[in-house]
Amino acid sequence: MAPDEHTMWDERARTGKNADEIEKSYAQLLQAVKRVDPLTLAEAADGIYKGDGVPRVQVAFLHSWLVLDLLPYRVRGGHPEIDTLPIKVLLLQHLLAAAENVGTAVRVMGTWIDCRSLQHGAVLGAHFARSTAEILNRFFKLSREEQLLRVFRWGGKPLDLGDAAYGFKFFPRLPVAFVHWFGDEEFAPFSKILYDISASNYMPTHGLVALTEFLLYRLIEDQLT
Repeated sequence: MAPDEHTMWDERARTGKNADEIEKSYAQLLQAVKRVDPLTLAEAADGIYKGDGVPRVQVAFLHSWLVLDLLPYRVRGGHPEIDTLPIKVLLLQHLLAAAENVGTAVRVMGTWIDCRSLQHGAVLGAHFARSTAEILNRFFKLSREEQLLRVFRWGGKPLDLGDAAYGFKFFPRLPVAFVHWFGDEEFAPFSKILYDISASNYMPTHGLVALTEFLLYRLIEDQLT
């Protein structure tokens, strides 16, 4: 199975091979974030502004957290597996997108849509659904106990959707759901990835894809060999 987009980005960042693009993106996003009031960033992303010691904005991420330090401006991850340049870029994209919504009526609504309904997701969504189908099938073939163990490890919880479903929060205002239907004599088993209807206002669609692939591959990473 080909590695997910996040893994390829991370490999480039760690080895320095073809890493220029993501390093440039990180530097540009940091400059953009500097122009936004830190309190606005914290409020928009449902994070916490901390002024003691080094002033910073802390945002929950799955089972951990990410921090935007303000002196100097940099991003740090709470665990080694998320303290990577790709995840740092994704946090900055989220902060900027969320800050643009301050003062609007956009909020997490609890209404689920699939990738094809996201902004610019019509073309990307079909490809994304095909590329993630095998991963989802592998995960939902695990025993219920093993599924729960892996879900809890990444801060998720069961949801009352389909025949089996789990919800996660990439960030407090960016939930995702993995849903599975067992199928019957007429319909084959199938799975779907769902996002809140507000998702496009908190992350570009390509960023959502990268976050989703990161989580999916972490849930089954020992099943990939």
